Order: sequence, then structure tokens, then C-alpha cells
Amino acid sequence: MFEVELKAHVCNREELIKKLNSFADYIRTVEKSDVYYHLPVSTGSSGKKSYISTRIRTERQSDSQEEKCTYYLTYKKKEIRQNVTGISSELNDEKETVLSDAGAVEALLSDIGFKPALHKKKNVLAYQAQTEYGTAALELCTVGGLGDFIEIEILSETDDEKTVSAIQNTLKSLLLKCGIPLENIEPKYYSELLAEVENK
Repeated sequence: MFEVELKAHVCNREELIKKLNSFADYIRTVEKSDVYYHLPVSTGSSGKKSYISTRIRTERQSDSQEEKCTYYLTYKKKEIRQNVTGISSELNDEKETVLSDAGAVEALLSDIGFKPALHKKKNVLAYQAQTEYGTAALELCTVGGLGDFIEIEILSETDDEKTVSAIQNTLKSLLLKCGIPLENIEPKYYSELLAEVENK
């Protein structure tokens, strides 16, 4: 499956929650703690340096009487794609699996040369809404060091241009339904934004 996702800056958190409650179903509150691991590689004859990236996520759900903790290993191939109407979104080919023991995988990554490169923490209010392209996940996220964002995502079985463009337009409509102007869309990855904050 391919994730078609956009995110946008949120200026008024309480107003957005009211909007979400008016058309979407609340699912859960969750804390997501991510550690990104990079493995440096050379690409092509130029010897240009790049890296392979993977992520271990710890999710702590606090809606039940007992705190639920789940670990995920994720590998993504990322792309930013713009459609003919000018809407840009992430298009991610994501592979993910649940881990019973994050420590074992962390040890393996370390032994084969991966290094922790980025830590990210999000506190999330998760909602969902139905669209003609399936279920849309809408998450109000407070990202450590960056502030509040709305993330809207729909999964697609294909990454062909026509389908992705149609889904992007649906994401745009949902964003406007949330009362968020299009100029609030953030085209950069969180990793880029966090790097900018660190380098200030």
C-alpha cells in the first residue's frame, strides 16, 4: 500500500478539534516516540554519500485503564509529488511490522552499522472519516520542537498519477473542511524541519 499524506500547520488547536468532532470519528489518543536509524551508503560511480533509513516507533496508548505499548519497525521509500492543481503531498511506499522486542532489533541495527540519527516525539489525537477513496486518517499532532500539525492520510493500492492526484484533491477538501487554509500546508519532512531547528 502507498500512503498519500499531507500535513499542515495548525494555528488554533481548539477550533480544529471542534471541526474534527463535527465530521470525523475520534479513535484514540496516543504518544508516538520515533528513533530513525541511518546506514551510510555510496550511490553510483560519483561516490556521492547517501543513507538507508529505518524507524523504530514506540506507541503508548492512554485511552484504556492500562497503558498499552506497541513497537513498530518501519521502512519507507519517500517522495513528494505535486498534482496538476498544485497540491503537494507525501507519497510513501511503506513496509511496517509489529515488534515483540524492540531491543533485539535495535541491537541488530547497531551491529550492522545503523546509527541513531533523529528522535521525534508526537502527541496525537487520532480521528478517521470515510471518503470515496477509503478511510482517511486525520491526526492532530503536537510535535516536540515544532508545534501543532494536522496530518491527513489515505492509503492507495497504486501509485499511478491519476489515482494519487484524485486522492490529493480529496486530502485538500478534507483540509479545507478542517478550516485550515492551503497556505498552511508544510511541504518539508519533519526530519528537515527538526534539522532546521537544531541548526538555528
